[in-house]
Amino acid sequence: MISSSNDYATALFMLSLENDSLDEFAADLATVKSVFEENPEYELLLSSPAIKKSERTEIINAAFGGSIDECIINFINVLCDHNKLSAIYDCIKDFMALKKSAENCITAHIYTAVPLTETQKERLKYKLQKKFHSTVIIKTAIDKSMIGGIKIEVDGKIIDGSIKEQLSDIKEVISG
Repeated sequence: MISSSNDYATALFMLSLENDSLDEFAADLATVKSVFEENPEYELLLSSPAIKKSERTEIINAAFGGSIDECIINFINVLCDHNKLSAIYDCIKDFMALKKSAENCITAHIYTAVPLTETQKERLKYKLQKKFHSTVIIKTAIDKSMIGGIKIEVDGKIIDGSIKEQLSDIKEVISG
């Protein structure tokens, strides 16, 4: 069960990545923060147990509908539904920290003939982070055409340590 502001922020962050909307979500959250800071009564009103869920949803839609992404509106509703609206500022702060971290993040596509173990993935991730001075997200795939070894694609660069590539290099040297 999601309980902390960081958990809520992480869930929203992952959703923003899935929707390719990281910058839009960040801008919308800045708008939400601004509205809540300018209107502190919103938080009190939306946190009140005397207000029905349907009325809270109407209030949120009236305040933000059409001006921010529907996912952010749903996020505010989830916080209200779980009596966590008081954590909205922490959620926004945590989301922005995740965004900042992600901006220094690259994805490495790893191709192997056989699946890598978790230990191998972690070692590879560590080495790639040192090499590229960035946070690295590992995406693995099995390539049946590979005899063995590993092929890595990062930001358009290919590191090919596959046996197939090594055999090709040897063939070139022999052929002259």
